[in-house]
Amino acid sequence: MKIIDIAKQSKKALLIGIGGGGDVISTIYVRKLFERFDVECLSAGVVWERYRRDKKPGPRAIEEIENAEKIYETLGFVYGKEKIGDVKPIVSQVAEFLGERVVAVDISKGVLRLRKDLKDFVEKEGIDVVIGVDAGGDSLAKGFEKTLVSPLADSIMLAVLKDFNSILAFVGFGSDGELSRETLERYLSELSDAILGVSIVEYDDRIFNFVKNIESEASKIPILASKGYYGNYKFWGEIDLNVSILNSLIFYLELKEVFERSEIAKAVAQTESFEEANKALNKMG
Repeated sequence: MKIIDIAKQSKKALLIGIGGGGDVISTIYVRKLFERFDVECLSAGVVWERYRRDKKPGPRAIEEIENAEKIYETLGFVYGKEKIGDVKPIVSQVAEFLGERVVAVDISKGVLRLRKDLKDFVEKEGIDVVIGVDAGGDSLAKGFEKTLVSPLADSIMLAVLKDFNSILAFVGFGSDGELSRETLERYLSELSDAILGVSIVEYDDRIFNFVKNIESEASKIPILASKGYYGNYKFWGEIDLNVSILNSLIFYLELKEVFERSEIAKAVAQTESFEEANKALNKMG
C-alpha cells in the first residue's frame, strides 16, 4: 500500500518527531500531505533539547516540564506555555505555533514503558496510523558510520514503534549532517521494497517565519531548500552542508522494515531505561 492510499484510508494520524530536539518541527511538513486528505493530525515529539539550550544532558521526563498535562507516565500534552527551567521546549513552541495541543514524549523510562503507554494512547485517541518523523535521515543508520552523532533517540523510537501500524517519514535528505547523500541513497536503494512514496516540503511563509527563529537546523534546512536555497550552508559552527532542492524531499517507508535492518534499534528493543539503552549502544562501540 502506498502513502497516498494510507492517507485516504486514515481518519486520524499521530506524527512523532523521533530524534529529539527539533524533529517535532518536521511533523508540520508531513501533516500537509495528510491534511490534504482530511486526516486529523496530532503532532508529538521526543523532549530532548540540545545542550546549548538545556544544560542537563539527555532526554527530559514529563515531570520535568513545568505545566505539562500528564497523560501517562511517558506522555503529556503541552499547549505552548510550558518551560524546562528557563527554556521553552520546542514541543511547546510547536504547540503555540499550531494553536493546538502537542504530545511530549519521554524516552527516559525506556522502550518497554513507552511502548505500553503509546499503545494505550493510540487506542484511547482512535489513532489509525502512527508516523515516526525523522529530520535528516539518521534513523536509517546502521551504527558504524563515522559521521553519525546521535542515534540513540532514533533507535529507541524505532524499537517503540515497530509493532504499531507505523510509517517512517524522513525529512530533509541529510539535512542534519549525519549521513551523507551518497550513504542515504545507498540505504534507500537497499530499502527499495519498503518505500511507500515521496513528497516535498511545501514552502509556506508562515511556517518559514516560525522555523527560522527556532534552533533546529535539521528542520530549518528543508524549508530553506523548498524556498530555492542552493549552495553551501554552515551550522553549529562545525558542519558545512551542500543544500539543494533535494533537501526538501520527504521519504515514507515501512517502519518495521527499517527496524529489522537496524542492529542498533534491535539492541535497545527490550530496554527499561534510557541509561540501559545508552549502555547497549556503548557496548556495540
